[in-house]
Amino acid sequence: MTATVNNGEGSATVTSDPYVIVSCDTHIGPRLEQELRPYCPKDLLDDFDAFAGVIRQKREAAASRRKMLSFGGNDDVGDDWGVRFANLETEGHFDMHARIRDLDNDGVAAEVLFHDSQNGEPIPFQTDTLLMRGADTGGQDFELLRAGQRVYNQWLADACSIEPERHVGLMHLPMWDVDAAIEELQWARSVGLKGVNFPSPKPYLTPYNDPIWEPFWSACEDLGVTFCNHGGAGSSGGMGPGAMSIAKYEISMMARICPMDLLIFGGVFERHPKLRLVTTESPGLWWKFVLQEMDSIYLTDTRSYGPSEKQRVPRLPSEYAHEQVFIGASFHARFEAEDAIAQGYVDRIIWGSDYPHFEGTFQKDAVGPNGEPMTWASLRFTYAGLPADEIAKMLGKNAMNAYDLDYEALSRVAARINAPSYDDLNAAKVEARPRDSGHLAFRTFGFWA
Repeated sequence: MTATVNNGEGSATVTSDPYVIVSCDTHIGPRLEQELRPYCPKDLLDDFDAFAGVIRQKREAAASRRKMLSFGGNDDVGDDWGVRFANLETEGHFDMHARIRDLDNDGVAAEVLFHDSQNGEPIPFQTDTLLMRGADTGGQDFELLRAGQRVYNQWLADACSIEPERHVGLMHLPMWDVDAAIEELQWARSVGLKGVNFPSPKPYLTPYNDPIWEPFWSACEDLGVTFCNHGGAGSSGGMGPGAMSIAKYEISMMARICPMDLLIFGGVFERHPKLRLVTTESPGLWWKFVLQEMDSIYLTDTRSYGPSEKQRVPRLPSEYAHEQVFIGASFHARFEAEDAIAQGYVDRIIWGSDYPHFEGTFQKDAVGPNGEPMTWASLRFTYAGLPADEIAKMLGKNAMNAYDLDYEALSRVAARINAPSYDDLNAAKVEARPRDSGHLAFRTFGFWA
């Protein structure tokens, strides 16, 4: 049966039509020795092979301990960490055709691709990765890392050329050198990469509110790239007692404010109104509170420090955020969706799967309560019964504005893959987290639970 749902705002959703779903958060992990080595310049092959050898030894050592990656140096493994390592077996980590099959089965029409898929394969010569935030980068060879970024960017551009309308590949830039970053940005955009992997502040990066960045902002605005920041900034807990919990708390707090605060208070968004930032994997009920706090600071400072503050940032921080910032809602929870609807920021939300991370919605070879892909079960858990048009915005329509995607092209993709409709999401209620599901894909409160 086909029905039309009208939410009273002049828009309507045919409930049997498949949703256009865009994941703001996926990860890819081309293997050093198989996929990336052919892209390495010949004069760097010896360095490349030495680096790959070290990584191979670390990966094999971790696998020999418990047949999986080692996280946080903790030998005690609970169910969440030990059950769903089947995700390491999908070839979608490094093979775009296999990856597309996984996306099709989940019903995901398009994706934003971050590096670091939990398969232990770093960008060549990089010592600071998503899963190595506590690593000592004092020995990082930045000249080699720049070459390694080019190797990865070229491979990623080639991978994204397969069904290109479905992929937003994120370029890695030498952000420690603004001129070099602009040069790599222009090249990477010319070969098809559409977004910037926008790192959180680090000791070796000039703060983003420094005027030295102005040519970079202008270049990004001219090229129409999107800044995509991924939660996972460094924490202060080291490897001591409680380190994992400390890291989780600090990561969740920082993901909600930074680098948004630098771009707003630094006047970057005021000077460059076409720039867009997606704060990816930043769950929780933080949007209203953070913007209120920023507005409070702004109103105090513009009164206290004279007209120069207001000249640099003439509007409330919340106004810039509502125009230029999106929430990358990885493994979006029902309480978050309900809050976005109630508080009026639905148009800032972009759903994310976190594919193929084991904590996300995709689970290889696992099925939900009704025999469907686990991603479908997660979507039903979150969105069943909510307004159809609001769901459409959060699942995909907002992503069109954030990443400059083609809705008509992706609608055709959705029609031929396993994309769920409103009727599908309401077919059967998911009451609790299913067995063999990602542990963050069925949250009921906060960032982690």
